[in-house]
Amino acid sequence: GQTMPKVIPEYKTAAKTKIIEAARKVFAQKGYHDTTMDDIAKEIGVSKSALYSYFKSKEDLLKELSLQNHQTLRDIINTACKSRDLTQSLEEVYIEITEKYGGNMHINFEIIALAAHDSKTKKIIMEDYRRDIDTVQTFLEDQMKHGTMRTDVNARALAELFTSLYMGTMAKLILGFDSKEVHDNWIESMLLILGKTKPN
Repeated sequence: GQTMPKVIPEYKTAAKTKIIEAARKVFAQKGYHDTTMDDIAKEIGVSKSALYSYFKSKEDLLKELSLQNHQTLRDIINTACKSRDLTQSLEEVYIEITEKYGGNMHINFEIIALAAHDSKTKKIIMEDYRRDIDTVQTFLEDQMKHGTMRTDVNARALAELFTSLYMGTMAKLILGFDSKEVHDNWIESMLLILGKTKPN
């Protein structure tokens, strides 16, 4: 008789993606701590054991989500930064982060809280954070090279500032600060960091 094929890798990737998206949705609705693997299984309509064959735990799911979030952030920065117009780039980054990425902002903070008690997660997140800063640094060095921004400062230090501002901006949005105010502060602070004056 015919033997069943082993799991097809592409199918496995698709299944993982589906699970991660469901987790994202449920985490956003219920918060990480109140979400169970059962909730995520129900969201997709599969058994809990099916989930466990892809992810060992809720923590594993959160780590995977975080890795994806950071990758998304790097993609957003890289795409936006193809534009030579700095204000335009900053505007694009902001829109991408708040609109396309909106429901996931809190996940970054949940995972930092989780990492505080878990050295393995801490290591993963630290590496990811460093990669984010590297991405921003590369972008800034590119801008400096093309004369589109100030060159009197260290690109690494600016990248650190940029990343901190990003985290602060996300915190304010999660807390429900006035979104126009948060947006304007983001643009103004960024331009300040980059040594630009306010756009007219």
